Amino acid sequence: MSGMLRTLFILEKTNRKNIFSCILVALCIIGIVVYANTTELGNPIKEKSSESLPVKVALNKFQIVDASEYGEGSDIYKNIVKQYYTYPKQGMALKTERPDLFIETAIELTELRKQAYEMDGYELIAANLPSQIENQMDSSYYQHLKENNLEVSFGSLSFFPFLAFLFSVVGSVWFVLICIYSSNIMIDDFRHTSLIKGYPIAFTKYVLAKCMTSMGIVFIFIIELIICSLPLIYFKGLGQSSYPVAVFNGEVTIYPIYKYIAVSIVYMICLAVFAILLSVILNVLLKNVYLTIFVQVTLVVIPILFPGLIVLIPFNPFNYVNFPSVLNGDSLNLATPVALNSNAGLLYLCISIVLLIAFIKWFLSTGKLQKI
Repeated sequence: MSGMLRTLFILEKTNRKNIFSCILVALCIIGIVVYANTTELGNPIKEKSSESLPVKVALNKFQIVDASEYGEGSDIYKNIVKQYYTYPKQGMALKTERPDLFIETAIELTELRKQAYEMDGYELIAANLPSQIENQMDSSYYQHLKENNLEVSFGSLSFFPFLAFLFSVVGSVWFVLICIYSSNIMIDDFRHTSLIKGYPIAFTKYVLAKCMTSMGIVFIFIIELIICSLPLIYFKGLGQSSYPVAVFNGEVTIYPIYKYIAVSIVYMICLAVFAILLSVILNVLLKNVYLTIFVQVTLVVIPILFPGLIVLIPFNPFNYVNFPSVLNGDSLNLATPVALNSNAGLLYLCISIVLLIAFIKWFLSTGKLQKI
């Protein structure tokens, strides 16, 4: 078995597809690093300057009237006016580098939004305000900063915050990318069965070895994400690995950055194993690369097109393939809201992996996989 693994790894190492994939991943990450550095990605001054625009649009939906406490304006109108005038305070706090004032005004803004959600006429400006879960996550984040005497970073993303951002971006498309990468994992073997029949190991072990070598390449991809981000340490510094990140895990909670990155890596490994095993089965059943990709992408898209199915089948592993969306609580913004739990998602993925392994083993034991 070890000899077969070494042989396959040597073959995979010289495979043009793998070389091209590794170079492409490296170039993409370096490109994102350069973009983050030149555009000062994560700079709160730039981000907050654009946040007030939707509120200004919301104000234009009302007739201008007296917005004072006892004025003629409606409650929702007065609330939006207060929100609009909170942004200049935040801008001043950022420009004068007063983190305490910035956090106070941020908490004030989240409270105003929370009140607006309960007011008559909210439906009119709902599209111009953050969703309730987004506001709740902002509130928890700023409250955590205040309670723990932490300061807001006034600069752009340093290394650790950038890694969290990077894993959230890559994680949203990770499963689809691995499906495409592994879509032909067994196709060539099925087309040339005389080759694998000459190997001095059981076909079961050969399939296992193919999956393990593919996972080896996947680990290289993940390591590349980290290594190619290292130049950001020179430009922006290391940053704080324990800095808080608000996530949704059945309820809003706070993760340190290192935990968010660790959860992302675990998810990416599980999703990669799941995608590779699924590709093996679909290669057997369909014997076509394009059909394999089509079926995999269809399985991913179905919960997006029919969100009601998420409520009916919460244990469907394809509900969790976009794990950054799960951690952002985006499922609560669906027409039929559902609170997906990222821990439960990992459990469902692990169960699905076990079922796929059992299915492949059953095919092998009955000889159906070899009759191709």
